[in-house]
Amino acid sequence: MEVEGKRILVLGLARTGLAAARFLAARGARVVGADARAEDQMSQARDELSRLPVPAACHFGPERTAWLDGVDAVVPSPGVPRDNPLLVEAVGRGTEVLSEIELAARFSRTPMVAITGTNGKTTTTRLVAAVLEAAGLRVFAGGNIGRPLIEYVDGDWDWGVVEVSSFQLEWVRDFRPRVALYLNLSEDHLDRYDGLSSYGAAKARIFAAQQPGDVAVLNRDDPWVWSLQDGLDAQVVSFGWSRAEEGAFATADAIVWRGGGAEERFPLSDVRLRGVHNVENVMAAVCAAKAVGVEGRHIRAATRRFPGIEHRLEFVRELAGARYFNDSKGTNVGAVRKSLASFDSPIVLIAGGVDKGGGYGGLAPLIRERVRKLILLGASAELMKEALGGLTDTLVVTDLGEAVREARAAAHAGDVVLLSPACSSFDMFENYAERGRAFKELVQAL
Repeated sequence: MEVEGKRILVLGLARTGLAAARFLAARGARVVGADARAEDQMSQARDELSRLPVPAACHFGPERTAWLDGVDAVVPSPGVPRDNPLLVEAVGRGTEVLSEIELAARFSRTPMVAITGTNGKTTTTRLVAAVLEAAGLRVFAGGNIGRPLIEYVDGDWDWGVVEVSSFQLEWVRDFRPRVALYLNLSEDHLDRYDGLSSYGAAKARIFAAQQPGDVAVLNRDDPWVWSLQDGLDAQVVSFGWSRAEEGAFATADAIVWRGGGAEERFPLSDVRLRGVHNVENVMAAVCAAKAVGVEGRHIRAATRRFPGIEHRLEFVRELAGARYFNDSKGTNVGAVRKSLASFDSPIVLIAGGVDKGGGYGGLAPLIRERVRKLILLGASAELMKEALGGLTDTLVVTDLGEAVREARAAAHAGDVVLLSPACSSFDMFENYAERGRAFKELVQAL
């Protein structure tokens, strides 16, 4: 892609947008930065754009179609929805729209493992990177976690391991991971998509540019994901709980890989990650590693060392016989369901935040079976209480501090206190990480 001298509109000036602007300006593009937020909120972004090799023009506040005049291409940040009026207008004018990961793919020579799905993306991405590093490869892990993909284009890497969200995949065309994983699909982001199928289809674009020599890793236990198998150009490899002649499956004590007429076992006793969902994540990582050609000894070494990620079933402390876990990254019903299923002990569950659409009925059986007390907070508290409050002892509180104090009062020795919100954090916190850190600080202060 030739960008020198081209006028390119970068829409949305948070971390990803600014990274794209820097990349484009370094290659001679005439960048135009735009953000719907007011200019007095964007001083840091404005100052950074002013320091580019060719200082960028800037637009702030209510969006205007005139911003597209003379523009050769538009790079929207992931937070800008596909139905944004400026993007709709750009498409109508025939102006190319491409996501940051698509822009990176057009310049990068590094082969990539890309990972999407509703849940488990971050853990699987970090684990695959750890496995490849254990094999002595030069690897980066980025994309939807850590640094944007565009910042790795100029590095000297053997492989890139990239977490990609549905938002990032909406505008891809040439983004071609040599190994692409689709972990699972459950209701999430239905405040942005009009249903599960459109959300799932956005994620399925991870396979759009793959070729017959590439590998597509699918969860054969997820009906929606598994239904994609017949429409893919890449070689399909699968993982799941049921035994398979090819791919990965789990027994009571091991993950088994079968491929090329051989079988390898990876004992679960060697896996530090806890929870049933993490068995699935490890199976997916084994499939990815084998697609890259990593030997089993390196996979075993990495899974022995890999501690998991912050804010996903992260053990915080034990107090008066009760164990406290931070699962702030559990921002949808599917994630919380997996987390609740990971404990045999009675649970005091702290949940709530900003509703993402789709309802909470999917939690009902596990709430009834495993949750001793349900503590709700945030914008969705009353909605969650209406859906789940009749299933167990339920309390609505005003903030996270009160929730932690009430959880301590309710917890018995042997119980689990679990922050797993099933919601986004934006009513009270900047993001799930800030929410998780606040929870850990409150628990440590008890």
